[in-house]
Amino acid sequence: MLTIKDIAKLANCSPSTVSKALNDKFDVSAKTKVKILKIATEHNFHFHKIKPINQKTENIGIVFSREEKPLSGNPFYSRVLEGIEGELVINNYNLILTLLVEPFNGQTPKMIKDKKIDGLIIVGVMDKKFIGSLKSYKIPIVFVDPTDYNLSYKKVIIDNEQGGFLATKHMIEMGHKKIAFVSGNLARASFSLRYEGFKKAMAFNNIPIKQKYVKAGGIENGYEYVTELINLDDPPTAIFFGNDANALLGYKAINDAGLKIPKDISFVGFDDIAMAKYSDPPLSTVKVYKEEIGSIAVRKLLDEINNPEQVGIQITTMMPVKLVKRESVIKL
Repeated sequence: MLTIKDIAKLANCSPSTVSKALNDKFDVSAKTKVKILKIATEHNFHFHKIKPINQKTENIGIVFSREEKPLSGNPFYSRVLEGIEGELVINNYNLILTLLVEPFNGQTPKMIKDKKIDGLIIVGVMDKKFIGSLKSYKIPIVFVDPTDYNLSYKKVIIDNEQGGFLATKHMIEMGHKKIAFVSGNLARASFSLRYEGFKKAMAFNNIPIKQKYVKAGGIENGYEYVTELINLDDPPTAIFFGNDANALLGYKAINDAGLKIPKDISFVGFDDIAMAKYSDPPLSTVKVYKEEIGSIAVRKLLDEINNPEQVGIQITTMMPVKLVKRESVIKL
């Protein structure tokens, strides 16, 4: 009958490594575990403490940060989640969703601790302490639209800078020079890069940026920011918004002031959420392929799950964007 020592010889490793692999310990590489388990299986070796490391749960964990509004009410991430769900169904995987409280309280989600998932997709803003806590679990992870693009994991991100450039370029081509920028917190990579695109388009056309026209911080402060901008002595003729939610709140500020879009001021947003084309007038915006982002994140994760040697390898997938011209920009 085959022994652990026999397996060690066949696998060219120590008996202790075999024991650790059969008990699914973290200090043995996934590649070595697969090799040892294959040998054990081929020789009908049975070990009562074994939990085979190639035995998949067929569950994928999804982590979102808990925000003020429920996930179902978030017009961007709810569509990303739809893309994730659709791709998981096609691949016969189940979804386990967790909303993480901010700031991180040190409690790692149970699905991760108890190894109830084969891999993890982390979407949007996330506490750095939580991200740091995941290293010891050595599970496949893909980040979607993270706060920090320098994370050493696989990531699916948006071509934010190009989107910001296209939006601003469009307004400039329509004759606008007094262009404001409104967005969420610039500490977040996506908004920061959209601002970079805005700045590059302005610089390319030799148009100076007025700091009083830059309003950032808060993804739903559009009403207040637009009110401040239109009450300036020299208000902008156009505004580029880093997200559609702020733009649509800006619509209300314009209406409450007795003004009209685009007659009195032009708007361009970012994201192309469903409400953008139904606003009055329909909002010109930068289209982000939200469902596709979710779908690709799943494919990248499943590829890592099926190829354990890829765990921890940093690969970034950048999703293209498209300018959608509607009726919220007037030609001067």
